[in-house]
Amino acid sequence: MADALALLKQVNTKTVDFNGGEVEVRELTFNQVKEFSELAKEIEDVESFENNRQSLGLIIRKGVVGLEEVTDEDLGASSVASLKELAEAVLEFNGLNVVDDSASGND
Repeated sequence: MADALALLKQVNTKTVDFNGGEVEVRELTFNQVKEFSELAKEIEDVESFENNRQSLGLIIRKGVVGLEEVTDEDLGASSVASLKELAEAVLEFNGLNVVDDSASGND
């Protein structure tokens, strides 16, 4: 039984290309995804959520190996495009939908 539980709790990682280098993203736990959902409910629309430093920071801290301790100051010194790209890589690896503005189909 303990082996099955250990396998259940195992968190997988994946290396993704980012800004000319590579970073390792990790699977999120059920509780972490729940935390994101609760934060998203507090933010009125998807665009605001995607551009919100708090939400991007939360996803990056939980989902990128080596950035667990990244500060708000470090995040603030990063481009929004880079933060969004990194957060989207985490979300995609976890099978969570990422809104693509270019795929709206209403031209």
